[in-house]
Amino acid sequence: MFTDIVGYSRLMGRNEAMAIDMLGDYRQILLFHIEGQGGQLVECIGDAIFARFDSAAQAAAAAIAIQQHLQAFNEPGDKKLPRLQTRIGLHKGEVTLRDNAVFGDTVNIAARLEPLAVADGICISQTVYDDIRLSLSAPAKYLGVQTLKNIEQKIRVYLIKPAGINWRDHLHYFLRGLTKKIITYRYPLTACLFVFIAAGFYFVPRWLVPGYTANYVEIADFQNLMNEKGDADYFSAGITEAVRSQLADMRDVYIVDTKEGIHAPIRLEGSVQRLGDNLRIAYRLFRRKDNVQIAGGKLDGTYQDIFILQDRLVGEIARYLADEFDLQNFRPAPLRLTGSVTAYDYYLQGLEYLHLPASHKTADEAIQSFTSALIHDKQFSLANAGLCSAYWKKYEITNSASWLNNAENHCLLALEQDNRSSIAYRAIGAIYRDTGNFEKAIEYLSRGLRVDPKDILTAIDLAMTYNFINDKPLAESIYIAAIKSAPKNWRVYDGYGYFLTLNGRYEEAIENYKKVISLTSSNVVALNNIGINYFYKSQYSDAAEYFERASSIEPSSVTFANTGNMYYSAGNFQMAIRMYEKSHRLEPENYQWMAYLADAYKFIPNEKSKSDEYFKLTADFARKEIALNPELPRAYHYLARSLACLGDLDGARKVMQVADTLETNSTDSIYTHLRIAILEENDDKIVKYVRYLLDTEYSDKLIWSDPDFSVLKDSRFEYLFFNKLMIRED
Repeated sequence: MFTDIVGYSRLMGRNEAMAIDMLGDYRQILLFHIEGQGGQLVECIGDAIFARFDSAAQAAAAAIAIQQHLQAFNEPGDKKLPRLQTRIGLHKGEVTLRDNAVFGDTVNIAARLEPLAVADGICISQTVYDDIRLSLSAPAKYLGVQTLKNIEQKIRVYLIKPAGINWRDHLHYFLRGLTKKIITYRYPLTACLFVFIAAGFYFVPRWLVPGYTANYVEIADFQNLMNEKGDADYFSAGITEAVRSQLADMRDVYIVDTKEGIHAPIRLEGSVQRLGDNLRIAYRLFRRKDNVQIAGGKLDGTYQDIFILQDRLVGEIARYLADEFDLQNFRPAPLRLTGSVTAYDYYLQGLEYLHLPASHKTADEAIQSFTSALIHDKQFSLANAGLCSAYWKKYEITNSASWLNNAENHCLLALEQDNRSSIAYRAIGAIYRDTGNFEKAIEYLSRGLRVDPKDILTAIDLAMTYNFINDKPLAESIYIAAIKSAPKNWRVYDGYGYFLTLNGRYEEAIENYKKVISLTSSNVVALNNIGINYFYKSQYSDAAEYFERASSIEPSSVTFANTGNMYYSAGNFQMAIRMYEKSHRLEPENYQWMAYLADAYKFIPNEKSKSDEYFKLTADFARKEIALNPELPRAYHYLARSLACLGDLDGARKVMQVADTLETNSTDSIYTHLRIAILEENDDKIVKYVRYLLDTEYSDKLIWSDPDFSVLKDSRFEYLFFNKLMIRED
């Protein structure tokens, strides 16, 4: 565990005595909860605290208790005093102990997770989340795959915020342009409850499925060759965005960002070299298939010529794309952002800070950069729009009305300076919507759409706003109009599909997402969304097909297991085994995958010995988990199921007695009790636990689809589901 006080360095600069007093209170609160959960303090460095625990569950419990305690600590205080807030990072793994010091990648990852958290938040890795997800009661949000500084592997990250992740937070991520992604919350065996969310996940597929029916061009981030790592910096990133923005005006050409997870048949790559006042921009346009180059070139000039160079660059690329797609020649509008190159440079720096994880430091740096840009050009509309977003970020961190007012004022000023700025319309619309002022949100988003009827992102934002106020017919009419306006833009179908899924219109949603696939065939988001809609329709074989296609693009043990669960529910045990074995190869010590394999093998003729072998392995590894983490209910559940399937029903009951002292009403616990009751052939217990299960996330269809519950289709249990069906039909 790593923690850090929000804004402590700034407070020290303003009032050192107050900061020291706050630090004393802070450490007292943290140590109370760290020690209360059996943790050990490793080191205090200024306002940062480093601690270790014996289990992820203990660390998470301590982190949540700390944030709740700090919330209560801040409530009765003087409103003029700064709030005592912290960020926390948690990761689980092996470490090296030497002379009371702790070393290893696990330590470094935890330290890098802490800055990703918002104030009052906790960032945890996938390994921590896997251990606590079934017992987690605090609000959590998947933040996607994150690249951490000086960490070789990418880490899947979740945000926990005990004070609540409200709809404003979710919408903010959506409006920042993050792509949709299905998150799967795994319950016992085939009972996977999939939750549809609208934001929060970046990913990069590893292969391309050919077959686009529209003119899609993928633009990768231009690289800075003067950078030590050769990656993008604020300047090269700004050139990339300018190129994307100008090329997006090409008729019948659709621009996608590599980070959106869509690989188009045509790809543009580029680089920037800046040495003193000299500037070189190079580019390469090529077909992915066979890596055939279409065009390439270099443009040289001075830094003061940046706008001219960008216009020349876009003009050349547009001409080559027109030839490639057999379109009319396109002359892009000149880039007229500002008359000051210095203002433009500060603006690009501000964008870089704005795109970093939210914190006081990044927001303050963004505000400073955008303000510097306006000093050099007071009429720079985009700099005011950037200030609007930066002040909004400050408001999200502090909940102070002054930051909200600043954000609103700068958005309105940006629109005064450029009443055609789609960025400013979307930003002010987000502010009004996220603060509950739907009438004004609709007003400004509608104005933005009138200015540019082809602005699909504004149309989607407006439709989403109407959906939030429950005006579903009007929301749907906007989606339909957008589809007519841009019939080959995948984002419109994607947004409409999400709307249809939210409203239970699964078949129509599937058709929309299939349209997305026809336009962007490597779209892993759409593949997952098709799978989830088939899952809702209880068409498990169809769901498995699309989940398997998605897992081929983004392979992981969880995606393979989810696909296997669909095959298992469909009764295709051979295919289920094939997918579970892929999960097991990736995580050979994960007893959950062992249990899945054992369950599937028991339905294969003459494979009982194989099933028993995996059940024994499950039991062995579950016991090892219990020895390390005796407070982890999941390990007891899998041990009990394994013992029951191996014929040791008495042992299974005893294990569940221990498990029930840790957790009694979870879905996992009820599911395990039902599995044991069925093997005991105890009808009273079966009825009891079926009723409990139907009161959780399980539907009757989901229960019937589980091969381990086939006995429930017997006529003597029909009444358990009959009443539920009658109620649904009424």
